[in-house]
Amino acid sequence: MQSGLPDDVLSNEPIMPEVPIKANKAIPITIGVCLILGSLLMGVSAYGNLTTGTLSSEEATALADSLNLQGANLTGTEVIDYFTELQEDGYFTTLGIIESLAAIVLLAGGGLMIMGKRLGVWVGAGGAALMLVDAGFGMTILAGVESPDPLLSLSMKLVSAFFVGCGLFCLALPFIPLLVASGRAALD
Repeated sequence: MQSGLPDDVLSNEPIMPEVPIKANKAIPITIGVCLILGSLLMGVSAYGNLTTGTLSSEEATALADSLNLQGANLTGTEVIDYFTELQEDGYFTTLGIIESLAAIVLLAGGGLMIMGKRLGVWVGAGGAALMLVDAGFGMTILAGVESPDPLLSLSMKLVSAFFVGCGLFCLALPFIPLLVASGRAALD
């Protein structure tokens, strides 16, 4: 019997209708806002590193006293010498420059994500990669400078570890819209 209809119409199997995927613009906008917040964090850190001068004796004594409460054995002079050596090794300048670049790239990536541009995913990931490079350089320079007390170097290394965590978070964040179909549909 010839009916002129395709074979799948006459079969008894149910046919699943295609449901169109609706773009959810809230996903890339939320990710963009998070990237912009990350850029602000990096900008503040960059400003702090680039404007770091020598510690005053009051600041060094206060830092030494706070670490001594936790079991360290430091004087203000030892803290000043440690930070001077870090400054001479280019710690603050290097981190300040990398963090400035990361802040600019994260800001651009966040703006592109808010505008719904797929390029924002890659720009945001690039900014996050710069955060990871920053943390790597920070830990490398810290490893080359001998600290007068382990607690002082530990507190500095914890800041670098914090930036590793932020960098990994910001590295994963831009890819979320690509993993979710409605987020992917919201990007051009």
